[in-house]
Amino acid sequence: MNRVTFTICCVLLLSSQAVGFAPIGPASSDLDQGQFAAGFDYANGEIGASMDNLSATYAGFGTFDIPGEISFGDVDMGSYYARLAYGLNDRWQVFARFGQAESGPDKDFAWGFGSKVTLRESERLDWGLMGQVHFLSFEGSSTLPDWTYFDWQEDLYAAQVAFGPVYKGDGFRLYGGPFLSWVKGDGKIKGGLVMPDETVLPTKGSFDLTKDLEVGVYAGVSVKTTESIDLNAEYQYAGDWTLLGLSLSFKF
Repeated sequence: MNRVTFTICCVLLLSSQAVGFAPIGPASSDLDQGQFAAGFDYANGEIGASMDNLSATYAGFGTFDIPGEISFGDVDMGSYYARLAYGLNDRWQVFARFGQAESGPDKDFAWGFGSKVTLRESERLDWGLMGQVHFLSFEGSSTLPDWTYFDWQEDLYAAQVAFGPVYKGDGFRLYGGPFLSWVKGDGKIKGGLVMPDETVLPTKGSFDLTKDLEVGVYAGVSVKTTESIDLNAEYQYAGDWTLLGLSLSFKF
């Protein structure tokens, strides 16, 4: 049992743990009613996550729970998204993203959606509220000692809620504030474990991926290069969360 547990944990630590979050951007909406914006978002950083509720089922022997929580430490992440936003009115926009999340050589499809609302506006300072959620699925196969094959699959979602002011200068916007984030997901594994007598034992396993609710801060700048094109850069930070985000937006 110890060898099986150790092998499973090593695979989970080294397999694709990409989470592919995205920039927050200014929390207030900058679209007029009926206006569209298309663009590109890039994010790169690290987060800390944990695995728990691990169980393994061995053919002919039953299912065994493996107690305790296993921390992944800092996991590198990256994402590339195409984004489309629409102004429902002059103070409220919705948006959707489609793209790719990656960690090391592993890359998989990711998508998400969100909304921004201007809570209060003035000539120079707006206040806004933003929420977004992204969904990711990963699967693959690994070659391991003592296993004839090893397949794994993960499904998770990552959510953020942010609030803050947006200062509007001449051709630029400065923004920042606090955010909340959390991650939930689950995974499955299956494979053929080679026993000491060289028989192959079909094995299945399951686990949960978690990142508890966390408070962080974000700050960024958005620069208007033309009347329709904005460039954006921001940084997000929390206890076990760092992210650099870059964005390009075209309004039409």
